[in-house]
Amino acid sequence: MKIIYRYLLVELIQPFLFGVFAFTSIFVGTDVLISLAKMMSEYGVPLLTIVKLFFLSLPQIIVLTFPMSMLLATLLSFGRLSGDSEVIALKAGGISFTKIVTPVLIVGLLISGLTIFFENSLVPTSINAYEDIVWKLKHGTVKPKTQRNLVISPVNRQTGKLDYILTADKYDGNTQMLEGVTWQDYENGKLVTSIQAEKAEWLEEEWVFIDGTIYTIGDNGQVPQTTFKRFNMKNKLNRTPTQITRNQKDPEEMSLSELGEHIKLMEEEGRDVSELKVVYHQRYAIPFACFIFALVGAPLGLQPNRSGSSIGLGLSIIVIFIYYTIMTIGSSMGEAGTIAPWLGAWSQNIIFTIVGFVLMYKASR
Repeated sequence: MKIIYRYLLVELIQPFLFGVFAFTSIFVGTDVLISLAKMMSEYGVPLLTIVKLFFLSLPQIIVLTFPMSMLLATLLSFGRLSGDSEVIALKAGGISFTKIVTPVLIVGLLISGLTIFFENSLVPTSINAYEDIVWKLKHGTVKPKTQRNLVISPVNRQTGKLDYILTADKYDGNTQMLEGVTWQDYENGKLVTSIQAEKAEWLEEEWVFIDGTIYTIGDNGQVPQTTFKRFNMKNKLNRTPTQITRNQKDPEEMSLSELGEHIKLMEEEGRDVSELKVVYHQRYAIPFACFIFALVGAPLGLQPNRSGSSIGLGLSIIVIFIYYTIMTIGSSMGEAGTIAPWLGAWSQNIIFTIVGFVLMYKASR
C-alpha cells in the first residue's frame, strides 16, 4: 500500500504545484502588476521597492490559490488515473475506492492546516509591511499611529447598561498618550463620576490621568470638584495602547487572535460585529476548502470522459464559481443577521461536504 500511496501523491503534487503557479499568475497579472505599475508611474517608486512590494503581496494570493489548486490537482490526477484504467486495475487488485482516496484527503487536510497557519502568521505580517511601505511612498512619512476623536463606550455585561465613556481629542500610538481626555463613569446607567484631564499616559501597565478635575455627581444635585496632578485609573480603564491602536487596522491586517480580541472589545461597546464574525469564521472556513475540494474532486475525476486536462480545468472553474457564489450569499446573510455568522461563513463548506459524501458513496459502489 505504501508504494501505491506514494504513487498517488506523486500524481497529485505535480498538478497542485501547477495550479498554485497558474492561479497565482492570474491574480498577479490582473491585479498586483497593474497596481505596482501605477505606483511606479505616479510616485516614481524605485525598482528595488517594487520588487519588495511584489514579494510582500504574494503570501495573501498564494494562500488564496491553495483550495483552487487542490481541486484542480484532484480532478486532473484522478481523471488521468481513470482515463488510463488504473483505478479499475487498483480495484481489481482488491483496493477499495475509499483506500485510494484516503491519502488525497489526508493531504487536503494537511494543506488546510498549513493555510490556516499562514493566514494567522505570514499573511497579516506581509500585509502590514506592504501597507506601511505604500503609506510612506504616498505621504513621505511613516504611517502615523495617531487617532483623533477617540471614543470608547463599553457596556457592562452583568447589567447590560453603559459602563463608562472615554473620549479623547487625540491618541498618539508612538508616545502612548491621550490628549484632551474626558471620562464618565456610570452605575446602572446613571452617571456618577466625571473626570476631565489634559492628558493621560500609559505608565507601568496602567493609565494615569494628568492635570485634571474630578466631578462627583451626588443624588442631591451637588457636584463637588477635586483637582489633581496625577490620578491612577487602575482597574477602571481596561484598554491597553495595543488594543486602541488595533482599531486603526483592517481585519485582514490582524492575526486570528487579534481579530478575536478586537471582536470581543467591539461587543463590549455594544457594536454590531456580525460582519467581523463572518470574516473571523471565514479565516477557518476558506482554508478548510482544501479538504472539501479533495472530497468532491476525487469522485468527480473518476467520471467517464474526465481524462482531458482542459475538461478538468473547466470543471474546476465551474465548481469554484458555485462554491464562491454560495459563500457570497451565505456571508451576506451572516452579516445581515439573517443567519448566524458562523453558519454564513461555513454554509458553502456544509453543502459541498454533503455533495462530496454523496459522490464518494456513488463512486465506491
